[in-house]
Amino acid sequence: MHRMDMLTVARRAKVSTATVSRVLSGSRPVTAEVAARVRAAIEELNYTPNSHARSLRSGKSNLFGLLVSDVRNPFFPDAIEHFESLATAQGIDVIFSNTGYSPERLMSGLRRLLDRGVDGIAVLTSEVSDELVHTLRNVKVPVVFLNQPAVQGNFPIVRVDYERGYREAMEHLSMLGHKDIGFVSGPNTLFSAMRRKEVFLQVAKDCGFSTRDEWMIEGDHRLGGGKIAAARFFTMRSAPTAILCSNDLTAIGFIHTANRLKRSIPQEMSVIGFDDIAMSEMVQPALTTLHLSRREIAAHAFFALQNGEDRSRKTKSMASTVLPQLVIRESTGVAPEKPRVAKER
Repeated sequence: MHRMDMLTVARRAKVSTATVSRVLSGSRPVTAEVAARVRAAIEELNYTPNSHARSLRSGKSNLFGLLVSDVRNPFFPDAIEHFESLATAQGIDVIFSNTGYSPERLMSGLRRLLDRGVDGIAVLTSEVSDELVHTLRNVKVPVVFLNQPAVQGNFPIVRVDYERGYREAMEHLSMLGHKDIGFVSGPNTLFSAMRRKEVFLQVAKDCGFSTRDEWMIEGDHRLGGGKIAAARFFTMRSAPTAILCSNDLTAIGFIHTANRLKRSIPQEMSVIGFDDIAMSEMVQPALTTLHLSRREIAAHAFFALQNGEDRSRKTKSMASTVLPQLVIRESTGVAPEKPRVAKER
């Protein structure tokens, strides 16, 4: 049995090994007829390029790193899948690491990616620390962040326009007659969660909504945080008629507990999520939420890394913005005529 290598492919296609390399890497154009011959030879011979040898020759690993917060949250697998499909089309492999919202795990994952010699890193997480930013300032590979205004000017970022999303949600609630609103945030230890809360409070004020400190409940971006928040809201002496949750998992947990307590959504309280994961339209009642395109986020992040590999391009200050869009389902309705008050026990 003969060992298949680039020389064997070149002989079968009747081209040079340099031409085979150009077809595989896409580094230089070749004619369509030559490219077709080379790809036919690769398929006939079942040739698999030696990526390690190719990386030694080019000085590139053809690897991108992807850091995400919680692979159990359906938001992130969607983003990973699209990022990987874009990378695969360019002959790039992807290594991803799940941080579990832990800054320590984020730093550990980052070091592993750097040890592997990746050509770029997408940080699609919430738990960005000063230590992480300091470390990444000293690396020589492109890095892109998701929604981290604090790093803008040093790195490209993919920004989510929370203000636009919250405003659209509150305008919808205002048309339904709501005046009092609460918020279930992410963990207060995360900069991004605190930023969302700040934006929420500002938009609520601009839109004429009443808020109270006790209506601002800290969650964990997971089902459990939403369940705990619902139990608290439904035992308050005076509660808001509408709740905005920091993500869909929180909102779904909220609705689950409301149903268990035999509380009526949206008749007693309207609920809005954020993300529009597939599960959001399956919960009862189906969740009104702000759709955030994972495909768009993944594409912006991937192409920021690709552009960053060209050192002649000024990408540090580059920012791309993703716009949330309200999806109206069954978890929002007309505000009750009188605010719901917890029954005396």
